[in-house]
Amino acid sequence: MQNWKRIVYTMAAIQIGTGISIIGVVAFIPLFLTSELGVTDPGEAAFWAGLISGVTPFFVAIAAPFWSMQADRRGPRFALSMILFILGVVIALMYFTRSPVELLILRMIQGMSGGFVAVGMSLVMNVTPKKQLTWAMGVFQASMVMGIMFGPLVGGMIADTLGYRMPFVIFCALSFFCLAAVRLMVPKQIGQEPARERESFAKQLSYFMKNPVVRLMVMLQFLCNCGMTGIGPILPLYIKEMMGGDAMAVATIVGIIIFIAGATSVTSSLNVSRLAKRISMPRILIIASLVTGVNFILQYLMPEVWTLGFMRGLTGFSLGMIMPLANTILATAVPAEKRTMVVGFSTSFALMGNVAGPMASGAIAMQWGYGMVFWSTAFCFFLAACVIYRKRKII
Repeated sequence: MQNWKRIVYTMAAIQIGTGISIIGVVAFIPLFLTSELGVTDPGEAAFWAGLISGVTPFFVAIAAPFWSMQADRRGPRFALSMILFILGVVIALMYFTRSPVELLILRMIQGMSGGFVAVGMSLVMNVTPKKQLTWAMGVFQASMVMGIMFGPLVGGMIADTLGYRMPFVIFCALSFFCLAAVRLMVPKQIGQEPARERESFAKQLSYFMKNPVVRLMVMLQFLCNCGMTGIGPILPLYIKEMMGGDAMAVATIVGIIIFIAGATSVTSSLNVSRLAKRISMPRILIIASLVTGVNFILQYLMPEVWTLGFMRGLTGFSLGMIMPLANTILATAVPAEKRTMVVGFSTSFALMGNVAGPMASGAIAMQWGYGMVFWSTAFCFFLAACVIYRKRKII
């Protein structure tokens, strides 16, 4: 395809905008609950923040196959357009919420429109020549990370300068801008290979469950996702408490700290392949998991916000090594013709960590306080290190 690079760059740019719209609320939702929705108890705010944050990836995991089917049947442009239209409408409605229940329902609906990454990645794979596929996947992956990095920073700055409801207006406009870009710049239909006969769902699941390396890596990804996302809902509340109840620019500071952690994570992810040439991947996974666990404990012990931010940066560096290695081991553990299926299942299972993490941390914070969330997150990574150590011979 002659214009395949243009499509790759277009999808990467749209992914950045979409990621900012989706992730941008992370920096201020806990503060939005306390300032705008009348949740005054810190423990209750942490619980609602965890529930509201965790429910979206749960529905994403359920809805993603549906949107992939729509892309196969009616073309990727149609699926992407519908996803972005629903996303824009839902974010606009969030502006008018008056209770945590209303926000929770809208976040559920937002999750149902969460097939953008799967459809977008399939589109990039279909238009890219085989020899350039690794490069194209790298560009798309980088765009995903940039959305995660810039989203909380942008959302926090808007919330602190224009109020906690204004980010919904900005992100709604950004979603519809991305929708316009899809309609104008993405081809209506992408040529695809003829559909091959597929194995039954039960047979695929059976293959997935029987492979011990696959089970181990999925468990590791689940624990990592649980640990990475679990701290998110309580971080703004914890920082606000650390700075004092009437501190200014809390959402912006949260966004900066998330940005720092994302930047260090990207740096280590891009360079971990060099380290893997000298040290075995299981050993790196064990060390990275242990270091991450220790870093979460040190975060809790930090007396100031900026030292906390420094430790979050170090944590991002060690975290950034885990997922690329886990995915590499996962891919090499199965035949090439099974990789798409295995990656699909592993993504769905691992994504449940994004559900369990925020919900568990909210409940823990409400029952035992913010500090216990850091300790429980550290425990997840210590447990992961122990499991990898015990099963290192099969990797």
